[in-house]
This record gives sequence, structure tokens and C-alpha cells, in this order.
Amino acid sequence: MGRSIVKLIPALALCLLATSAFGASFEEFIMPGPLTADHAEYEPDCDACHSSFGAVSQDKLCLDCHEEIAEDMGALNRFHGRSPDVADSECRDCHTDHEGRDHDISGLVPETFNHQHTNFELLGAHASISCVSCHTDQESFRGTSTACFDCHEQDDAHDGGLGSSCENCHSASGWLDTQFDHDTETDFVITGAHLDATCTQCHIDNLFEDTSPQCVDCHSVDDVHQGSRGSECNQCHTTESWQESEFQHLQETGFDLQGAHAELSCQQCHLVDMALTNPPTECIGCHSSDDPHLGDRGSECDSCHSLKTWSLEFDHASETGFALLGRHSELACEHCHTGALTDPISSNCQACHEADDPHEGSLGECNECHNEVGWISRVRFDHEFTSFPLIGMHSAVSCEQCHATHRFDEAEGRCAECHTEDDHHDARFGSSCNQCHTPGGWEIWQFDHNQETDFVLDGSHSDLVCDACHGVNSGPAEYLDTECASCHLADDVHGGQFGRNCGQCHTTQTFRDNAGFR
Repeated sequence: MGRSIVKLIPALALCLLATSAFGASFEEFIMPGPLTADHAEYEPDCDACHSSFGAVSQDKLCLDCHEEIAEDMGALNRFHGRSPDVADSECRDCHTDHEGRDHDISGLVPETFNHQHTNFELLGAHASISCVSCHTDQESFRGTSTACFDCHEQDDAHDGGLGSSCENCHSASGWLDTQFDHDTETDFVITGAHLDATCTQCHIDNLFEDTSPQCVDCHSVDDVHQGSRGSECNQCHTTESWQESEFQHLQETGFDLQGAHAELSCQQCHLVDMALTNPPTECIGCHSSDDPHLGDRGSECDSCHSLKTWSLEFDHASETGFALLGRHSELACEHCHTGALTDPISSNCQACHEADDPHEGSLGECNECHNEVGWISRVRFDHEFTSFPLIGMHSAVSCEQCHATHRFDEAEGRCAECHTEDDHHDARFGSSCNQCHTPGGWEIWQFDHNQETDFVLDGSHSDLVCDACHGVNSGPAEYLDTECASCHLADDVHGGQFGRNCGQCHTTQTFRDNAGFR
């Protein structure tokens, strides 16, 4: 170690002699490299930035020269006064020199620079733009203005007419994102449809000062009154819509807008001139073209119709004595009143429905059987009150099976009229089927031969079927011979020698029984 120092002293001496010979200082000799271009003038004077063997810190010398930075740090302003990284470091930690003339001593790395530690935090649209968009002079980032107008003067649609404090109305999100409170900042409160309007719809050419608050100054082209109602549109209309009127029609005109009238636009009644003050107040004055009665009901439409609709509110029952029920209630007036409504018409069904009557007037009044619901709905005709009550099988058949036509009174009550083809007796017992049969069915019969005839069926006769005596060739029942021989001639073993009255000897039980012979 000692020998090394001894050897170094002669070397240093030689260096000092050499620098003296060329007029250079010792500091220049040991300088690590050329200074940056901004500090080049201080290269001969190391003491300008360095304190040789002294107690003065290098940061003080930097700040003595860069007074504006010292001012920021003292006032806790701008980047050097606000960044916590600056407070905990020395100048040379970020700003290194002796790296050559082209070296950027600022040490700025845009990608990692935290703009939040400056006087201008990057918000909204500012966060997505490049540094050079605002810092056009990169030699002085600190001197860049934070006033909107200094950057955006060319974007000012107001041409300076509203001052330079853009932030009073606009936000960093975008020019169209405004926060101007028209209600508190001006004498014109924005309500209704005005809320949907853009600024330029009222402020033509972006002229915001001295804009007239008078409705007619903006809406003269919308004035259907053509100035005849004055310029104070808000006396009748609201900002919600032109159709939203506060005009008190009843108080101002004496005509109350009720029902469907309340939904009409002014022009629907004031057809020619919206300044018209005395349009007709009688219904017919506006609705003559809607009158299907062609004036024959007079001009008092409200005597039958309401203000809500033309639908009839005429009380037909109380006014005419004929209540409109069922299908009648669905008909238009003209369906029955084919002439003028005032012409009297008959309330008799036949007067309207003669063409619909399939009975051709043979049954009298329609309402004795039919009702207003429909011709075939709930027909209330009761056959029990006729000369032919429907019982048994008759109750299950349709009307048409007995009534060949709709002239129901033509139908006869005799069985043979309907049942000729069903008569297995071929009319031998006459046409009054009901003497033997019942409506319950052909097989159910109740003829009492003993009571209804002069020939009592007893003995073997009681087990016989009708056709055994009343055969096909026997002729009508009322002409049938009651003598035994008329049926039993072939059974007479006596060959007729004892006459035709077999009952003189025999009984009805059997021919072998001759207990009757005495």
C-alpha cells in the first residue's frame, strides 16, 4: 500500500507538470466527460456546480442556478414541489451530466412520468393524447400553460365571445360534455322540450350573449296564429309541446272542451284562421258532414249523442217504448229506420221480419215463440199447449219429422198421417193407431179386446197373436165374423152337420173338451 502511494506521487507530479504546460486545470484533467450542451459554458469552471473539498451541497448549487425550480420546491408547486420522489432524492439522481453534448439531462421518460404530481392532472380526453400535443416546446415543460384557452383557442366555437374559461361549461371528457347550468347562470330556465334542444338551435352561429328569451323570436315560423295572438306564446302554451295548451277555453270562450273535444287540436275547430274567436258552438256547425241523418233530426246532436263519441246514447226504451234487446241492440239505427228517423215505424215483429218468416204468417206473432237473441236460440214454443202433446218417442224427434213445411198448422194429429209405412196391419184396424199403441213404442200396446169388442178372448184365444184371427185376407177388423166356423171350419170333424156354432158343445180351451154339450 505504501509503495503504491509512493509510486503514484511521481505520476501525479508529472500530470501536474503536463497540465501546467498546456494551461489546463486539475479539475479539467480529472473531469469524467463533456457536459451537456446546456451546461457547456460551465465546463471550464467546475466550481459552478461542484464544491471542491467544501461543505456546500451540490443540490444547493443546482438550485442557486435554477431558481424557478427552487421556487417550486419551496411553494410545493408543480412537479418538483409536489412529487414525493423529488423530496427524497438529490438532483443528480435524476439529472446526470458529463455524458456528452447530446445527452438529455432532463431525464424525462414519458412512458413512466406521473402527470398527477404536476399542477395539471390528465383526466378525460387528456389522458389519451401524446405529450407533444400539449408540450410543443419540449425545452420547457414547466412553462406549458394549464389554461384551456391557450391550447384550444382554435377549437372555440364561440370565437372568444364567452371568455377563455372553457372549464366553466365544458369538461375534460369532451367538448359536448357540458356542465353549464343554464337555469342558474342565465335568466332563462330550460324546461320541457327545450331540454332536448342543442345550444345552436337557440344560439345561432354560437352567439350566446343577448339571445332573446321571447318565444316568438325563436318560434315565429311555428306560430299558426301568424302573430294575431301576440308574442307571449307562454300565455297559452307550455314548453312541453305546442299541443300542451294552458289556454282556459271555458273561461275565455264560454265553450267547455269536454270528451273528445278535449283531445282535438285547435286547428280542428279553428279551420281557417287560428285568430278566429267565434267559431260555431252548435254541434251541427262543425259536424254537418258527419250527420248521417242529413239534418232530419235537427241540430241538437247532443240529444242522442255524447261528447265522447258518436256512439248512440239515445234511450230507445224510454223514448219509444221499444227496448233494444239481444240482436236488436247491435243494429245500426238505419237497419230499422230505413227512412227518416222521425218516421214512425211499427214495433210488430212482422213489420221488419216478414221476409224472414218461414211460417208465412201462419203462426201469428213471432215473439210468441222466438226472442231477440236469435230465431233458433231458446225457442219457447210449448207443444204441450197444443192438441197434440209430445210424449214418449214423439218428444225425441225433430220438428221437421212431423212438420214437412214451416206452416206448422198444416200438420194433422192423426197417427196415420206420419205412420202409414209403419202400419203392419195395412189399415185393417183403421187409422187410429192410438187405440192400441202408445207413443212409447210400437211394441208397447194396450188394446183390451174384451172391453173394446164384443168378442171376449179367453181360453186358447187369449194366447193367440192378432194375426191368427186378423190375417192378411181377413179384411177390416170391424167386419170380422165372430162365429167359430169362420176361423175353425177346417177343424170341424163333424163336417158341418152340427151347424156353425161350435160353442154349443165345445169350450175355448180345446175342441176335445165338449163339456158344453148337455
